[in-house]
Amino acid sequence: MSIASAMFSGVSGLTSHGLAMGVIGDNVANINTTGFKYSRANFQDLLSQTLTLSSGINQMGKGTQISQIDTIFSQGSLQSSGDATDVGINGNGFFILKNPDSGGLFYSRDGNFYVDKDGYMVNSTGYRVQGKAIDPNTGAASGTDTNIIINQNYSAPMPTSEVDLLVNLNSQSSIDDTYSTSIAAYDSTGNSHNLTLTFTKTADLTWEVNITVDGADPGVTANEITFDSSGNLTGGGSWDWDLSAYNIGASGGTGDTAFSLGSSTQYAAASVTNSASQDGYGPGYFERLTVNQDGIITASYSNGKNKSLYQLDLARFNAPQKLIREGNNLLIETTESGTPITGVPNSNGMGSVQGNALEQSNVDLADEFVKMILYQRGYQANSRIITTSDTLLEETLALKR
Repeated sequence: MSIASAMFSGVSGLTSHGLAMGVIGDNVANINTTGFKYSRANFQDLLSQTLTLSSGINQMGKGTQISQIDTIFSQGSLQSSGDATDVGINGNGFFILKNPDSGGLFYSRDGNFYVDKDGYMVNSTGYRVQGKAIDPNTGAASGTDTNIIINQNYSAPMPTSEVDLLVNLNSQSSIDDTYSTSIAAYDSTGNSHNLTLTFTKTADLTWEVNITVDGADPGVTANEITFDSSGNLTGGGSWDWDLSAYNIGASGGTGDTAFSLGSSTQYAAASVTNSASQDGYGPGYFERLTVNQDGIITASYSNGKNKSLYQLDLARFNAPQKLIREGNNLLIETTESGTPITGVPNSNGMGSVQGNALEQSNVDLADEFVKMILYQRGYQANSRIITTSDTLLEETLALKR
């Protein structure tokens, strides 16, 4: 009876070590799978048989089995990538993806995303990445999770509403001498207009400022500026002109344009413009995306402007080991995993994210090969139990001969 039990124990060992070797094979096969988390086979003994011996009650084991195959969610290394839509997670959390057909939610550590023909940010299977839209007024993510859509249209222009100049007007200039300086300004549709300001000396410490727009007189009243005997600007340094006929100005080109000379001077030096700036800009075409550590997706445009579009949302689980693998680096929740806890990166227990990077597999080849040797030796030892038990049975059968 004990010989047959030994054979069955050996079979259980073969089965268990064969399954464990399969786990090793899966881990090694996915050594280069983005975001892959390796599995670990846990062995446990089978129910023991109770025996009554001279020493009393004793037990004899019936073999072994695989009690559980765990997924180990340790951090994989982040490797830089040349694609701006590649994102890696550093810490807790999973990307949230939605099946556009069924609406089902999936979770993944694989941040190999791209923008499809309709502008959706998707993974390799076409599932749409979820995030929160950023309010353009507050600059904060708000609302519920939604599909991330990258609009690659031109960014809207901004009409010039403020012009700032810093000039020096030569104190040795004669009455009626002039000095002109120009700056480009933008209207509400993004067209550029040439603003030329002409300074005319009308008295020893007084100048008159006039303007032309694209060489034409806009019909505004000249502004008068004054200096003290030390050459410091004392009056008329800020004023408004109505350039709404050119769609230039505040409130989308319908209001006045504010002009300022700041700390301009009247020194005994050549008249010169030290600096000139304005707050308008023309339309810009889409150039690139960036993702920061907080998961904020920002679009950059050719006019030098940046616009924050979305913030990635992450999910974490109380028991991530109980998530079900669906293939294609996707996981789904189960009753054993618990419901997802969501939040943006660097909040609510979530890790940070890294743009232009992908998380590599956390498989350690050296560790897997050591386990492979142990499982191989375990398999060989259990096979030897079976062959030895078979020899013993042959000896038993030979007793009748």
